[in-house]
Amino acid sequence: MLIVWGQFGQTMGLLERLARVPIPQKKVLRAPQEKVTEFLVGLLSGIEYLTDLSEGPAPLSKDREAAMAWKLHSMADASGVSRTLQACDEQTVQGLAEVLEATSHPFLDRAVSDLRQRNETLILDADLTGRPVSSTSQTFPDAAFGYMDGEVRLGYQLAQICLQTRLFGRQWLSAEHHPGNTVSAGCLLTLIQEAERRLGCHPRRRTELVTQRILACEQGIAELERLAAQQERRGVMHAQRVARLTGQIQAAEAQVQALVETPASTRQAGPFSRLNRLKKQLTGWRSQLERVQARLVQASLVAQRHRQRMQAQGAERDQLQERYVWLCQENARQCNPPRCRLRMDAGFATGENLTEVIELGYDVDTKSANDAVAQALRKRASVDQTWTRVGQNAEMIGWTNYPLNSCPYPLTLALERFHTPKGRLHAVLIRNQDGAEAACPDLPAWFHDYNGRQTIEAGNKEEKTTFKVQHLMSRSPAGIRVQAMLTVFAANFVRWADEWIRPRLEQSNRHFDRVLSSPKRLVRVAANSLATVERSDGRLLVCFSALSSFEGVVIRLSGVTVHQLPLPLFTNDHFSTA
Repeated sequence: MLIVWGQFGQTMGLLERLARVPIPQKKVLRAPQEKVTEFLVGLLSGIEYLTDLSEGPAPLSKDREAAMAWKLHSMADASGVSRTLQACDEQTVQGLAEVLEATSHPFLDRAVSDLRQRNETLILDADLTGRPVSSTSQTFPDAAFGYMDGEVRLGYQLAQICLQTRLFGRQWLSAEHHPGNTVSAGCLLTLIQEAERRLGCHPRRRTELVTQRILACEQGIAELERLAAQQERRGVMHAQRVARLTGQIQAAEAQVQALVETPASTRQAGPFSRLNRLKKQLTGWRSQLERVQARLVQASLVAQRHRQRMQAQGAERDQLQERYVWLCQENARQCNPPRCRLRMDAGFATGENLTEVIELGYDVDTKSANDAVAQALRKRASVDQTWTRVGQNAEMIGWTNYPLNSCPYPLTLALERFHTPKGRLHAVLIRNQDGAEAACPDLPAWFHDYNGRQTIEAGNKEEKTTFKVQHLMSRSPAGIRVQAMLTVFAANFVRWADEWIRPRLEQSNRHFDRVLSSPKRLVRVAANSLATVERSDGRLLVCFSALSSFEGVVIRLSGVTVHQLPLPLFTNDHFSTA
């Protein structure tokens, strides 16, 4: 299959594009671009470690026919490929990204056009998967401890987003490499932005929701202005009273001083004397002055806090107005937007992300990571016991217009209840809703729709078990990113090749037809199966060996098409019965 895929790569212009990727390494026997191509071929053959290129069961570095199919004079050994990956830099990463994107564009464009012609919703799945390394390693750059595969490990995170298509199945749109302590929430908007750029389309932006937030901000600013003005008026009143009390105290103190200086024989004595009455008045006025001054300070602080909140809300309003203008421009540039659904796990579902994604026009399917929400819904469910069975051991109950403090828009929430040998487990599903009058969706359909997100989990597993993305084959920052980019490209590549190969099958069997639809078996079995290459009369044939599981399969890569019907005389059954 490596030879077949090499011919397919030639027809799509991949090899010529790869030859133009900038790599700061001089050519000795082979160009560095050829070694990057060899690295891609190695990934397509399912190598687990880079040394498998030279020391595997069937070393790729010794396969001359595979090298010719990929327009390579010969394959380099693993150390040469390793040095090239070490020499890669940021320009290499950018150049390779442009090459892979240009190669992918026709296939992705066809897949999106097919979905839109069918008027189907574009379903995007986002996820963050770990790429752990040894916990004692000190040579992997920017590696950090983070949560991976259920435990804290040292390594990296790979933020990914994919599209579900009819023509090619799962199509990876972006794979961003991050340190291991990166959390899901901070990656989501970047993934969406990259996905929209690759797709060339996006859903209708919900500008009316932003308008509601702008109006709420303006109302809040007006209310804060009223409260601040009220406190400032109180402050003026308190200041006037402070001035009045200060004048009274000063006058009384002067009178007391005058009476004290008066000879005792001439001034009135006793508890009700004028001097004692003035002293009592002074004590009362001073107490009043302290209280009024405290009220003046309090009014000033409250007014200042209102003004600060006004300033913050004014800044938020200005940002929302800029966002509104931008979203309007986005809508104006796309006259026929598709409907898009975004499925993501709980790690992405912060209030800020939910708000932005809903405004961007996506229908959101996610889970809540907040245990307080689950506890609140369990209390509600104890009163409203209308559980609906949605699976063999799963039940759900849903509510509309559920307010989350972190999201300004009404949401539909559902509580899942699973019956397991360990007891009952609970989870919370979240969906956006169109308006306050929206009805609760069909719960079994909702359950199965969100569980359809398992396709990206299967994609992560495919990358790790088929293409071995978790085994880092370089220790340079650019080399690690190159491996991630080529891995997701390879996962797409084997799916594109399917429709190119089928018309070129001169002889096949059911087993091989099934394998063509399975990237895992294509890479692990077909790409490592023995075959002979026949060149005659302008025809190029790949004939799988009798030592492989695809005996009798013939693929015509060039020349005249000849379809030979299977003859019972030459089948294994005939010989066995004979």
